[in-house]
Amino acid sequence: MEVSILGVGKMGGAIYNNLSVNAKYKLALIDPNIDKIYKSFGKSTNSNPPLVYKNLSRYIDDLSQKKTILVLAIKPKQLFPLYKEIMALKTLSLTNSIIVSIVAGISVSTLRTIFKTDNIVRAMPNTPATVGQGMTGLYFPKKISGKNKKEVLTLFNLLGRTLVVNSEKKLHSVTALSGSGPAYFFNFCEALLSTSKELGLSKKEAFILVEQTFIGACALFTESKIPVNILRKNVTSPGGTTETALNTLEKCNFSTGVFKAILNARDRSMEIGTELNSEIKQNTQK
Repeated sequence: MEVSILGVGKMGGAIYNNLSVNAKYKLALIDPNIDKIYKSFGKSTNSNPPLVYKNLSRYIDDLSQKKTILVLAIKPKQLFPLYKEIMALKTLSLTNSIIVSIVAGISVSTLRTIFKTDNIVRAMPNTPATVGQGMTGLYFPKKISGKNKKEVLTLFNLLGRTLVVNSEKKLHSVTALSGSGPAYFFNFCEALLSTSKELGLSKKEAFILVEQTFIGACALFTESKIPVNILRKNVTSPGGTTETALNTLEKCNFSTGVFKAILNARDRSMEIGTELNSEIKQNTQK
């Protein structure tokens, strides 16, 4: 299967790294800085070297109507320049391609306007895909065939777990919860680590304690099958240290803060989408 990745940043690079060790995929990378980026991947040890392109024009010329999954892994702000690049192309034929967009907020209808094809899928992976532990939300419009759906699912299952949602609107919620989610965990880790000096611990000691605590807690959460509220209660003895800590967090509106943070992230995803979708559609009418 041919897989092309347009935009080789953190997520595009994570997808490439996972697929490059799988002989079933023939890969192509498209990025203005591809020479520098590809060197960082250590191509000398790569058993499945990709084709590399600095722009979409050269890639399209070389595509020759091959069937491919084209993963759109750019940032939202890069979509409009890409749209202008595509408009400048004399020919654009991606009828044999499945366009898989991981661009937050950009609708299927806008992507159809840009790429002139109905074969559009939206995906929202997160950065743990780098180590094969990602969470990807996927939305398949009705026009996507069963075969194409299976091929996309197979690809993203290599990055971790997948969840297919039945509404494109739900991808805003996926973005807020799992797409941005790793940052919430890392921020909490940072907060825990910041207490090392006051606790009389070295940074190394605090790191070991926090790291293994998170590993252990995640293992309990995923492997014990015990509801998360029971897991919390199992650690919380009445009048003990854990209860004191949790009460302090609640006095600081911890749960309310998390709730508002997730909703604000979802709303921002919707705003980004509305702004860019509107900008592109306005320019198509000129």
